[in-house]
Amino acid sequence: MALDRKLDTASLIALFSIFLGWFFIDTLAVTLGSLRHGVKFVDLPVVIIEPARMFLGIDRTMRTYLFGTLCLLCLLLPWSVYLRTDRWVWFAHAAPLTLMLVCAVLLYAKTAGEFLPAPSDPNSLGGNLVRLTNGLVHRGGGVVARHIVVGVGGYLAFLGSVVLALAGLRGYLRQKPHAT
Repeated sequence: MALDRKLDTASLIALFSIFLGWFFIDTLAVTLGSLRHGVKFVDLPVVIIEPARMFLGIDRTMRTYLFGTLCLLCLLLPWSVYLRTDRWVWFAHAAPLTLMLVCAVLLYAKTAGEFLPAPSDPNSLGGNLVRLTNGLVHRGGGVVARHIVVGVGGYLAFLGSVVLALAGLRGYLRQKPHAT
């Protein structure tokens, strides 16, 4: 029985939903009073490098365009099932999910860490000042974090990337390994 090496309907819908979620619908939403600001997934590297940009707005830079190109490449990778017959090519379906998870971990690491690095002598006046500053930032960060939510684009793209990754896993498991 020959394996049907094409993208199924669920994979095509998943790719389309990821595309919409990454490029056209807000992944993160910030609401402070009447101010509402959204951040698309394609703009996430700017927020990872400078989290305050989430509140101030995103400037399009070369970094943003390079990340947008990486996003498009991740969306094109599942189409490689048409080009290659190797079994491992099905793992390309996990590229969007992997990219989203890496970005989430980087954003969490950037925002959860210490605001100022600890000095070499923690008992000095400078060490006490750094601890006080880090404590204030973390307490204030809890207030700010309540105003940041995952937007519709984040949920749509994540759901689509999980569906796509599962379709790739299903394709990998259905394909018989080549005899050597």
